[in-house]
Amino acid sequence: MQQVLQMLETRDSVQVAELAEAFSVSEVTVRSDLTELARQGLVARVRGGVRPLDRGQSELGFDFRLGLDVERKRAVAREAAKLIGDGEAIALDASTTAYYLALELRSKRELVVVTNGILIAASLADAPGINVLVTGGMLRMSAMSLVGDLGGELLKATRINKGFLGARGLSVERGLMDLNPDEVRIKQQMAEACERVIAIVDGTKWHRSALLSFVPSDAVQAIVTDESAPAEQVRAWNQHGVEVIVAEVHDDVPANVRPIDLRRAPPERGGNGS
Repeated sequence: MQQVLQMLETRDSVQVAELAEAFSVSEVTVRSDLTELARQGLVARVRGGVRPLDRGQSELGFDFRLGLDVERKRAVAREAAKLIGDGEAIALDASTTAYYLALELRSKRELVVVTNGILIAASLADAPGINVLVTGGMLRMSAMSLVGDLGGELLKATRINKGFLGARGLSVERGLMDLNPDEVRIKQQMAEACERVIAIVDGTKWHRSALLSFVPSDAVQAIVTDESAPAEQVRAWNQHGVEVIVAEVHDDVPANVRPIDLRRAPPERGGNGS
């Protein structure tokens, strides 16, 4: 089901017959899985297959995306963490790769982290050597991010050493790309506040495009990716003067790394007021 969702990020639809052949399962099994995806509100059923939801509704939730391509994201995060020294001020967007990067930073000292990611901020809240600055703004539940003018005003008054930004897709021609206009705007403002912009993208993002560009390729100083990134595109970025750091993927990734669930209602107080 995860692979079906990834296919729909770059296609208008997928068909039952092709999925059955691709995964060597029966069409009955495929239909059952597609029905479950539709029940969860992740796809729309069409005759013979499924299609993405309407563009405004097609973003997958943060929790679900956190479980996709975990080994690659963790590899990128480990390598990106090596670029961050104690005493620096850095920016992290609300991407899932940035969440994994935040987990790698907990042992840093005198680090200031500016983020619009609620769960990223929560993951660092009890790290003794890190001060977390949350941008503020309107909460987007699907991404657990804060967007809007409040965050932009804060970023205009802030100077940050390095910004680590995820992307839905990238190309030398269009730079870093994403889908949601609100996310794109806060990413642009975050990049403008940073002395260096570093893209954190696993190998799956190199094959994708998206509606909106938020950082042109000339403004990207480095890209951290994994070894599945296409060699010809890596060379193209290198020729464009952008350093591409390739992380080695390991299989020893802890299973079920889950963020703090801030969306759960707090427990009700007892009748004795305790």
